[in-house]
Amino acid sequence: MIRTGTAGRVAVGLTAASLALAACGGEGSSSGDGPGTYKIGLVTSSAGPFASNAKTMEAGAEYAVKLLNEAGGVKGAKLELVKVDSQNKPATTATLIPQLATKQKVLAIVGPVDSAGCEVACATANKLKVPIVSPGAARPGVLKNARPYGFTIAQPDADNSTPVLTKIIQGRKLKRAAIISDEANATTKAQADLFRSVFGATGVQVVKSVTFKSGDSSFASQVTSVASAKPDVLALAAGPDDAGRIAREVRSQRQNFTLLGTGSLQSGGAAYVAAGGQATEGTLAAAQYDPHSATPAAKALLEKAQAATGQADISLNFAYAFDAVHMIAKAIEEKGVKPGDDAVTKGRVDVQESLNAMQNYQGMADATTFKDGIAQRPQLQAVVKDGKFVIDKSAG
Repeated sequence: MIRTGTAGRVAVGLTAASLALAACGGEGSSSGDGPGTYKIGLVTSSAGPFASNAKTMEAGAEYAVKLLNEAGGVKGAKLELVKVDSQNKPATTATLIPQLATKQKVLAIVGPVDSAGCEVACATANKLKVPIVSPGAARPGVLKNARPYGFTIAQPDADNSTPVLTKIIQGRKLKRAAIISDEANATTKAQADLFRSVFGATGVQVVKSVTFKSGDSSFASQVTSVASAKPDVLALAAGPDDAGRIAREVRSQRQNFTLLGTGSLQSGGAAYVAAGGQATEGTLAAAQYDPHSATPAAKALLEKAQAATGQADISLNFAYAFDAVHMIAKAIEEKGVKPGDDAVTKGRVDVQESLNAMQNYQGMADATTFKDGIAQRPQLQAVVKDGKFVIDKSAG
């Protein structure tokens, strides 16, 4: 399904330092289909284990477009999000991307947020030569068939989470591990494989592996089975909502083993805590994003977003989607891309070239530099404390 949304009037873009583009050009069309519009596709998903992440991504992209249009837009033309819902179905995704490219004539695409969705959408967009930026895809090799038009603002777990998880395991002197994974999702299967690799490399014995399917109503039998193996740590290879419900079951059975996640768990931290409540306290995870960054550019943007949304923490997918929209806006300004359907083919090439050359972009998620389409990120350790994931500064 395709939904077309507009936000505000025309305007200006961002400089790399201030994230506020200098105004240039005149008024664009007030109609969503007018020649004065830059259309950006947004691929969400209302179903599947990462639906909450997709909703957060959508909010970040909408907020970015709102701010840009209220400030004047980009080069005198407004931005418009053209939203599609993949419903967590690869076949649907493969159909929607060509519609965005040929029927809606979007200049670029933001999303999907998950690796399984990006694997399909990013490869399809690449064939059609449409720039596409995922605000969350982190599976190794996710852009294999998506270059040079495909990008992800998340660094793959294998590169980012492995050293952090290794440090956690060694610091906690963990010896026995269990893994619970969603067998119906390729992304969570990859997380389980990552845990097995890290546990093997650190000498941790995997004493139990259990599976479930996204949205299962109960995890009682799986947790009972895990508890019987007496692990020190339970690795959560699951979407944030399911992971939270697993945590709740673990604590309801009075088990006190450590709960551990990759950076993907921290990215959906609000949904994880909402689903698991008090049971999530003390959960450890890798992270690549600090929602309370002290970097001046990021700090200012985060505080403004907190005031606008009423949220104490701005989630990773919100920040990454916000930055994705602004990176596209910056590319439009730098390359002098013209609005309208007649200029879209050349504009896509220009945006792709600008994104590939982008270095040290300062945004809500701190600095972003793409290497072969993949953003380079810091390796951080997070813990759930007082109902939210916080970066453990003492972890180094």
